[in-house]
Amino acid sequence: WLGRFYSRRGIEEMVDRPIDFNTESSELKDIWDGSVLRNFKGPDGVKHFLEGDGEGRLVFGLNQDGANPYGNRTAGKKVSIGPIYLVCLNLPPEVRYRVENIFLVGIIP
Repeated sequence: WLGRFYSRRGIEEMVDRPIDFNTESSELKDIWDGSVLRNFKGPDGVKHFLEGDGEGRLVFGLNQDGANPYGNRTAGKKVSIGPIYLVCLNLPPEVRYRVENIFLVGIIP
């Protein structure tokens, strides 16, 4: 999946771009607005995700959700399904959660 993801037109440029974050406001609108990833240091003591010199230092979010595939009226609360998926947090927020940019890791029956 990662090879196909990177080979798509424009993806490498989007994930390797300088991260755009907002430190002026107290309102956090994106994960990069917080301080944890921005200040995370690698073994060399340098900010790992902000100073990679095009090395492809990717950050992924692992998400899990659950829902009734039949709707609540048909099966009540007896049936559920839970997708597990990866999202590349280096992508700009406006394209990050598009279906073509999400990797379905698995499904919990």
